[in-house]
Amino acid sequence: MSMKTTESPRRIYVRNGVTHVCFDGRTFAPTAATTFDMKLPIVLEKLESDGGRARVEATQRRPGKSTLTEVWRSINVPRNPRA
Repeated sequence: MSMKTTESPRRIYVRNGVTHVCFDGRTFAPTAATTFDMKLPIVLEKLESDGGRARVEATQRRPGKSTLTEVWRSINVPRNPRA
């Protein structure tokens, strides 16, 4: 199994109602409701810490539309058992 490079596009996941992506050994999620299309991949770039949790800049290129950019923070996704 090969690891993705930091420049590789990432898939957006939703688990237990939390929208997130895995990057650099951590899980990141938007700080507010995201405007990203869940079917398209995103590219992440590490940002400097602002004294809180780790941050990344998430960018999504959409064909025929403008590029979207958001700042996401590291989180812990709850691991609830399936019902």
